[in-house]
Amino acid sequence: MKVRFFGGLSVARGADEGTVPGRGQQALLLRLAVDAGTTVGYRALADDVWPSDAPDDPRAALQSLASRLRRTLPDGLLASVPGGYRLDVTRDAVDITRFQDLVATARQRGDSALARDAPELWVGDPWIPHDGFDWLVRDLWQDRGHAERLVAAAPAPLPETPRVPAAIAGLVGRADELDAIRERLATDRLVTIIGPGGAGKTTLALETVRGAPDALIVELAPAASGEVWAALAGAVGHGIRLNETSAVAPATPRERVLDAVAGRDVVVLLDNCEHVILEAAEVAHALLLSTPGLRILATSREPLGVVGEAFVDLGPLPALDADELFARRVRSARGTPPSAEEQSTAESIVQRLDGLPLAIELAAARARTLTLAEIDAGLGDRFALLAHGPRLSPDRHRTLRALIDWSWDTLTDAERVALRAASVFPDGIGSGDVRAVAGAFAVDAAVFDALVDRSLLVRRDGRFRLLETVREYGLDRLRAEGAETAFRERAADVLTTLAAERESTMRGPGLRAGLEWFDANEENLSAALRTRSVGQDRRAGRRLLRALLWAWAVRERVEQLRPALAVFADPHAPLDDEPGVVIEALALFSASFPEAGTVARADPAAFAARRLEIEAAALRHPSEVSVLVAPLLRLAETILEADGAGRTWHVDVADTEIDAAPLWSRATLRVLRAGAAANAGDTTALGSESERALRMFTEVGDPWGIGIASQLRAEWLMLAGRLDEALEVTDRALDVVAGLSSVSDLLQQRTQAIGILLRLGRLDEARTRTADIGTVAAADGSVRAVTQARMAATQVEIAAGDGAAALAHADRISPEPGFPEQITAWAGAQRAEALLLLGRRDDARAALREALPLAVRSRDHPIVASVLVAVAGWNAAAGRPEVAREALARAEAVRGAADERDPFRRWVGERLGADAGEVPASAPGIPLGEVDADVLAALLD
Repeated sequence: MKVRFFGGLSVARGADEGTVPGRGQQALLLRLAVDAGTTVGYRALADDVWPSDAPDDPRAALQSLASRLRRTLPDGLLASVPGGYRLDVTRDAVDITRFQDLVATARQRGDSALARDAPELWVGDPWIPHDGFDWLVRDLWQDRGHAERLVAAAPAPLPETPRVPAAIAGLVGRADELDAIRERLATDRLVTIIGPGGAGKTTLALETVRGAPDALIVELAPAASGEVWAALAGAVGHGIRLNETSAVAPATPRERVLDAVAGRDVVVLLDNCEHVILEAAEVAHALLLSTPGLRILATSREPLGVVGEAFVDLGPLPALDADELFARRVRSARGTPPSAEEQSTAESIVQRLDGLPLAIELAAARARTLTLAEIDAGLGDRFALLAHGPRLSPDRHRTLRALIDWSWDTLTDAERVALRAASVFPDGIGSGDVRAVAGAFAVDAAVFDALVDRSLLVRRDGRFRLLETVREYGLDRLRAEGAETAFRERAADVLTTLAAERESTMRGPGLRAGLEWFDANEENLSAALRTRSVGQDRRAGRRLLRALLWAWAVRERVEQLRPALAVFADPHAPLDDEPGVVIEALALFSASFPEAGTVARADPAAFAARRLEIEAAALRHPSEVSVLVAPLLRLAETILEADGAGRTWHVDVADTEIDAAPLWSRATLRVLRAGAAANAGDTTALGSESERALRMFTEVGDPWGIGIASQLRAEWLMLAGRLDEALEVTDRALDVVAGLSSVSDLLQQRTQAIGILLRLGRLDEARTRTADIGTVAAADGSVRAVTQARMAATQVEIAAGDGAAALAHADRISPEPGFPEQITAWAGAQRAEALLLLGRRDDARAALREALPLAVRSRDHPIVASVLVAVAGWNAAAGRPEVAREALARAEAVRGAADERDPFRRWVGERLGADAGEVPASAPGIPLGEVDADVLAALLD
């Protein structure tokens, strides 16, 4: 078949000449003939067939035109291929391409005779269906000029300014990235804009080349393997012109392009390289070698891998720019931007879409028919919600799913497994854990780096993370394949192994690094625990929970522990491994320490029987933690036996048991003994046990243990009057434990330091530290932290003798339901002290009547002693010195020593005078150190 466009349109088969009806079919035929034998993409076809008045659905319209055109052409001549259409004829069969090739060959050979033959094909002016093909006419006339100048040896004209598509919408944000691209192009010859699909790579690339005097814009999305040079050759007519000074002309697409750019300072834009990445890299390399003045700007979801390649990473839009883009597009869709009431919803939408410009545009377009709240809710199934994009957009940008499908289709099987695996790790995967995770999913660890190169994974701060949209895509794939449960169980398996390895290093110098790992994987581990909670293998769930316990203990995650024990503890499960023993011991232990407002659930006899069973199992499965089981369960049993009385708890463990334990366990048991001694008022034991515990934990190098032991040691030093030493120990411990435990635990230690400073009379320094506590508490925002800060401020003002300021702080303390009773009791005692400073004795007694029973019920004897000092103050103010002295004596007996440097204790002493007097026996048979609720309450009668 022969196709002629010089002098008019003609399609001939042998002696038969046919016609092609309709301008649309004629335009389609011409555009395909220009690149005969090469795939022409939908976008390029639409641009030239309808240059100014495109139909609503260009692709459907092209399909209709192609169907009609096929009926006028021989069978099989018009091929539909992925990404576009191809006219399967040789270039010799089309007069205009034969003309161009003859001119090119004449130039290549310097053959003036051949140059004279080419114009013989020019039997009339080139026929075009409309002015949209004026570029073709210009090219043909320039080729004719080449031939004529070759014959006449005439000089060549200058090239035309390239045509770059105008921007339809204004660019939002990206100023820094745009500057970076321009800076790289000024110093590097190959710059690749890398980013995930929908990040706006093409938009920035076009914006960059608009200012270039010479540019060649090549859309590679429709190109298949082996067609990159042809795509460049097809773009030559739309961008720069053939080099008119060349003595020879190209015969192949590669040669044609190299000739077109020879000697030029030209920017070549290779757009969307990822699906033909190897060939695009080879083409880029050849172009750079051929023309020193040539620079290449490429866009891709992965690097080209060419030597000297510079990169500009294009991630999500910054939050403010993303919000602005969404607001503008919402205004375009419905006429008004998001209102003030919708602002938080708009920000939620943008955040959930990872700040990706294309996803934001797709979501904003739905505002024409949906409220922003409906869009936000619909993002739970974002791929269904964002399934309709602009008709003129390339297929890969028309829906959110297609955006990621484009990348998915380029992945290897192993990369697809890795992407789906990463989707079940909501916190991402730490770089140090990648090998283990890869092994669990039977892929090589290098596959995760490959996904980073393909802009599907992001590697930042030592972790591999998926954008939320890509993660949802991976989960959607797993659900469609019915593989989600299997992948989540594999993730739970590997996380259990990794967590157990980390946990084993955390009772020593590795605590801080271990906590960082657990913090970084918090959502991963929560997801794994949920997977285990619905699975059949509860043993696997207990192993995971056991691995989490120490991190939870240090972070004081009691609110997570109780529900987890309810799920995984099973009194009927065999005690045949260490995790099972520890979990069952904790479940039994927690039964004796019920949540606030509830009573112990355990029957003492049943508790004792189960305790013996678990203790025996702990001996069979020894570890640093399991050796603590027996002493802790015996301690819990004393709590049950107390049955609500004010008796203190104690640790029933022999020296031989301690000496047989590992060093860390020995130190922990010494801390337990020291804590029991502090609660029992045994200052001798408190001094010796705290000293041993602190020395052992220091030897082990465990910062958590050092912090706990230091608090107890400082308590003893303070009672012993060695205040400077107490402050030194406390401050040193604060440095050691910084960032390890909860904010409230940290503030508790800081508050202890303030108490020591007040006893030393260093009021100004105490005020400064109290202000720091207030700043930390405000940043944390929890009720407990804020309460601790206000109690510290109250304590300082009481020491200063400023009752009004102290009461102002105390009145702002409002413990919520479930707050520890000892804290509420202490706050009440402080309020009473402030009221006493103001002379409001009746209000002070009312506050103490509320605080005293709470202190007794808490079994926290140091708190009981603090409340009793306040009770002594009330009696001193009420003119009852004998009862005041009894209250002080009872406080001293309960605590084990007189805290004579306590500021309020000194205030009481000043009112009682120098004569201590006799302590009356107001409750015969009740020792002063016995915490009896009725006896203590009588001190206020």
